[in-house]
Amino acid sequence: MTQTEKIRIEIQTLKKLPTLSHSALKILNLTEDDSTHLDELVKIIENDPPILAKILRVVNIIYLGYGYKITTVKDALFKIGFNTLRNIAFGISIFSLFKSFGQKEGTYKKLFKHSIATGVISKFISENVLDYQDDTAFTCGMLYDIGLFALHYLNYKAYVKIENLVLQGKTISEAENEVIDLDHSIIGKWLSEWWGLPEEIGEVILYHHENPATLDNKYRKSIALIHLSNFLAERLGFGVFDGFQESMFYEYGIYSIFTLPEINELINYIKSNLPFEEINII
Repeated sequence: MTQTEKIRIEIQTLKKLPTLSHSALKILNLTEDDSTHLDELVKIIENDPPILAKILRVVNIIYLGYGYKITTVKDALFKIGFNTLRNIAFGISIFSLFKSFGQKEGTYKKLFKHSIATGVISKFISENVLDYQDDTAFTCGMLYDIGLFALHYLNYKAYVKIENLVLQGKTISEAENEVIDLDHSIIGKWLSEWWGLPEEIGEVILYHHENPATLDNKYRKSIALIHLSNFLAERLGFGVFDGFQESMFYEYGIYSIFTLPEINELINYIKSNLPFEEINII
């Protein structure tokens, strides 16, 4: 059996991949409609100090505009609302499943910071540029590259080979197809289905590298938002890999869907309003 076949079988059978933690499953099933779930969410987060610390950091990055630090889960619940807090907690809980140490820790942190940056940017754009409340913006932005986390977790050697090819000038899709004959968006889609994630997240995962203007998909706006946010995260110094890389950006397609400032103006606006230095210490 070749290396490629082995990786494909492991991924397709979801062999060796982590199942959702008890905490993540409980968070996923909590709803704002049940008043008891508010206390339950606070309890779940408070009982996991490492996740609690990361959640509060992310909350403070997104909601810097309150003028003071949010230091407790109850304060966060009051200020940002149940759905946003639940989605941030869920995303952080998922990433904890893939946490790596030793040789793999550096690349894991790079991927983690890119995902946080993409989620933060997508949430900021939806609320402050597009002027609409999208409870899933952060979650989609944070989890859209979950297929890369799975690949990093399953086969680090293949992940490093892909990274090296990208740094030599290949697109990530070209590099993945050369190394494993498979795209991380497909891996992520399989994983989202196995975990039972909401359909919207799965569609964003699957199509985030496509030109959203050409898609006949009811989640086209979400896909476009994450496509844009991924590009902006890279331009702001939060790429997936070491060194400079820039994903294919379908600018015309994005601007045919959204009314936005010119791209450099948008970048400057985001830089002046979000404390990206905080992401480096999450």
